[in-house]
Amino acid sequence: MNPVLLAITLGAGFVARAFSSDTEQLKETMEAAIKHKGYALVDILQPCVSFNKINTHQWYKDRVYKLEENYDSTNKLKAMEKAMEWGNKIPLGILYTEEKPDFHDKINFLKNGKPLVDSDFDLDKISGFMKDFQ
Repeated sequence: MNPVLLAITLGAGFVARAFSSDTEQLKETMEAAIKHKGYALVDILQPCVSFNKINTHQWYKDRVYKLEENYDSTNKLKAMEKAMEWGNKIPLGILYTEEKPDFHDKINFLKNGKPLVDSDFDLDKISGFMKDFQ
């Protein structure tokens, strides 16, 4: 399974790949993912030194490369092509970004209301639901 390709095709707004050995690039990628409004997926390549004797640290190091500075992460088709690169060349960086409404923006109660934790609740209504789980 290709997690980055799957995320792009299912409509994720932020999809990236990073390598655990490049801590600076990993930090920048995680920071961008956290700041992204909406769903973000970061595929982090991290070799298993105990059990995986094929995809070693050196195996990844020989294959990974950073996306070019002028790479357009808003081009969905190009992002899907990059997501399918695997084997001799593995791209690192932000593969795809799309600004779109997140879950809270789509639901007026969440968008315009107060946080759920601060909302009033009717104990009688909740009791009815709780009986279904007894």
